[in-house]
Amino acid sequence: MYEFGALLKDNRHFHDHMNAGVPVEVYHQDVPVDIGLVTGIHESFIEIGQALYHRGRYVFLSRPGY
Repeated sequence: MYEFGALLKDNRHFHDHMNAGVPVEVYHQDVPVDIGLVTGIHESFIEIGQALYHRGRYVFLSRPGY
């Protein structure tokens, strides 16, 4: 699927992770702020658990096996 640390940007990336139950790590300015499963995909936001993260302000990385 995706390698550990792969950058996620497209809706397809997030759908793949949500459907497969693969964790995603969220970074803000090179600082990790959260890790968890994608629970929602919106036009401007990605939902991890119950938190919304703006796609333009955060970086999302694949964390299979985490």
